Amino acid sequence: MEQDELNGLPLAGRARYAVLGVLQQARRANLDWVDAASELEGASDDPDWPAALAGTFEELGDDAVLRSWEWGWMPREVLSTLRKSRSTEAARAGAVMMRGQLTRYTEPQLSDRWNVHREELAASAPFAGVAKASAGLGRWDRIVLWAAVLEALDLLSGLPKIPRVEPLPGTPLLAHHLGVAESSRVYERIRALLAKAESTDSDAEAEAFTAKAQQLIARHSINEALLSEAGQGEREPEALRVLIERPYEQPKSELLAQIADANHCRSVYWPDGGFSTIIGDRGDLRSVELLYNSLLVQATAAMTRVGSVSAKRGKSQTRSFRQSFLASFAMRIGERLRASAEDTVREVAEETGTDLVPVMRQRDERVDTRTEELFPRLKFGRSTRITNYEGHVAGLAAADAARLSAQEPITRR
Repeated sequence: MEQDELNGLPLAGRARYAVLGVLQQARRANLDWVDAASELEGASDDPDWPAALAGTFEELGDDAVLRSWEWGWMPREVLSTLRKSRSTEAARAGAVMMRGQLTRYTEPQLSDRWNVHREELAASAPFAGVAKASAGLGRWDRIVLWAAVLEALDLLSGLPKIPRVEPLPGTPLLAHHLGVAESSRVYERIRALLAKAESTDSDAEAEAFTAKAQQLIARHSINEALLSEAGQGEREPEALRVLIERPYEQPKSELLAQIADANHCRSVYWPDGGFSTIIGDRGDLRSVELLYNSLLVQATAAMTRVGSVSAKRGKSQTRSFRQSFLASFAMRIGERLRASAEDTVREVAEETGTDLVPVMRQRDERVDTRTEELFPRLKFGRSTRITNYEGHVAGLAAADAARLSAQEPITRR
């Protein structure tokens, strides 16, 4: 656009043209974001120029965030990606833009998960939208903010399309209030038991609390399956994403997969995104997430109690020890979940006089079908390689200490 044509645009139009131009230039030449922001700030002497920039960033941010929702992303995953690959300031700016976009929806227009994510954004970002964040800032502070927003926009515009696991904000179906089980008394009791298991220093107490939680989870899952079989409250499988935090992401994802498999769910790990997608009944998904978080806390506590590990020549073996520890912990937990599940099937079948195997098989088949729909080109990767024997043995021992009793999730077919 020629300079005369540019000068003929309204101030908001010139601001938009300038921001888009800087973004395009930065991507080509790998410009420093602060330099790019400084160039933007000084592009006009008009006293309303900062407000025009703020309005442009607000609009572009809203568009980019909405696109990420439509492409399957949710706030927690976007924020995790920003934190892993961009600056702290960019992550904060991303949270500001996402929080601003979600202010347009009332609570009933958001599913329970969207509302939880929105609450998390409020804790991460003091402002809802770039315009509010920039209000009252001086020149340098505005430049810092513009730089962070540019960096966040650059990432948002490059996010790939992924399977959508939750209805978009504002979807009419949300009027049915999906996810009532999230606040049920059963899950409050499960949370309380797992919190006690995580806080105690006694392996015996942790085992007892976790086993009781497992019993509640298993019975709740059975009740939901039986109700569905009877035609009451039948639900299609859903999906949930769980962030896999650094370090040792691979064995942590394997722990989640073991727990998911034992609870009639499927787990698909995407290393580039830093999260796993779990597919299953909504209640089972919540159970898997709760168990994963609790067992990961217990495994990490047991692992860190060992401290640093060195080879005979003094070279640190801590990383290989912990990698092997977590991989072996995951493997043994999965074995114990599945081994004890058969006892649960027999116990509940005797109490109810119902053959549970075909009932749960139908649930498994629905989950398999939904997984194939979400991931039609799914490939199976390799599990973590065990390279440290001491870590392997210690991981097995820790899993034994956290073992679960006979009342556990029903086994897979």
